[in-house]
Amino acid sequence: MKATLSLKKTLEFSPKDFLATIGTGRQLVSVPKKRAIFSQGDKADAVFYIQKGRVRLSVVSKSGKEATIGIVHAGDFIGEGSLAGQVLRMSSASAMMRC
Repeated sequence: MKATLSLKKTLEFSPKDFLATIGTGRQLVSVPKKRAIFSQGDKADAVFYIQKGRVRLSVVSKSGKEATIGIVHAGDFIGEGSLAGQVLRMSSASAMMRC
């Protein structure tokens, strides 16, 4: 049973380890408070991992009403719809504090 636990630990994805080896297609970005990370309708061409801070996810209806649909924290991913073939962003993401 110990061998199974050991194997499982080596197969787990570690965002910290992944981001420590910045290379092609990966970059660290600092986003100031209240700055947009992406906007609803933008091209969905990246996934973001929040290392620190909080991010507000929101949508705007066709009639112009805005609603917060979530708040994500350090350790969360946003924009992962792009991995599933989403062409455009379905929501907006903005930094609630420096991220």
